[in-house]
Amino acid sequence: MNHNLSADGDVGRDVSLVTIDEIARKVNNITFDEEIVVVEDWLMQNAKTILPARVDALLIILCTAGKGRIGIDLREYEVGPDTLIIIQPKNYVYLYECDEDSRASIVTCSRRMVEEVLPKFTDLLPLLIHHRTDPVSHLSRRESEELELFCHFLRRKLSGPHTPFLQRKVVCLLQAALFEMMDIQHARSENTSGRHSRKEELMARFILAVSENFRQYREVGYYAEKLCITPKHLSAVCKEISGRTAGEWIENYVTMEAKVLLKTTDLSVQEISSSLSFANQSFFGKYFKRQTGLSPTEFRCKFS
Repeated sequence: MNHNLSADGDVGRDVSLVTIDEIARKVNNITFDEEIVVVEDWLMQNAKTILPARVDALLIILCTAGKGRIGIDLREYEVGPDTLIIIQPKNYVYLYECDEDSRASIVTCSRRMVEEVLPKFTDLLPLLIHHRTDPVSHLSRRESEELELFCHFLRRKLSGPHTPFLQRKVVCLLQAALFEMMDIQHARSENTSGRHSRKEELMARFILAVSENFRQYREVGYYAEKLCITPKHLSAVCKEISGRTAGEWIENYVTMEAKVLLKTTDLSVQEISSSLSFANQSFFGKYFKRQTGLSPTEFRCKFS
């Protein structure tokens, strides 16, 4: 199926990029300094006024009622009550279908907050990496209720007076909600080590830097320089922490972006090549085939 649509449902040349302020307007809600939006008991059918799109924010969705199917990048997921969805900035999101009574609580925060707040809390690194590759989790009723409480408290604070310390309180509540998710993930993980290190902080900063810059920069050296370490050390840290080298992480982001653009837009291969900063279409084609086993044209014909 070709989801070559803009946010208003018309065939478009590229996927819409929806900002956090646009989300606030679509849900008829307030935004806190264009940084955080919280919605409770939202009808998921209303998402069709926004999706398919790329969301320029971190999006946390807790489904509370009904069933449906959601697409994130090129994967499709079944969702229902007590399903947690974490969508990272600029993931491609679309709604296949949902029951008329499907509802969710939603917390979304800006990329600036993601970039500036999350790397300071290295404990959250496993959450960042896990939900990059597996964004949908099915919770117990009790786990879901705990997260609903955080959403309720966030919403309550945002709806109240804007006091001098409101932003700090909201950020602390958001961090607490993320740590609650970490507890849920930790309880299900075989890796029970609670120790964290400078290496994990570097890994967190690397992941965030790649997610923001991979369209322009594919060299490990570029990211190593930003982190003030050598490329060899960066790749060794990534391999130790995640099982992938730095180069493999970059290739994953570039290849997934190329797949999304080939499948969901009518951009030409040349235009996609240019958007990903390849020197020419031929170089892009060789890179893509090395990663996927198919040329860009073959991939588009097979999967669109």
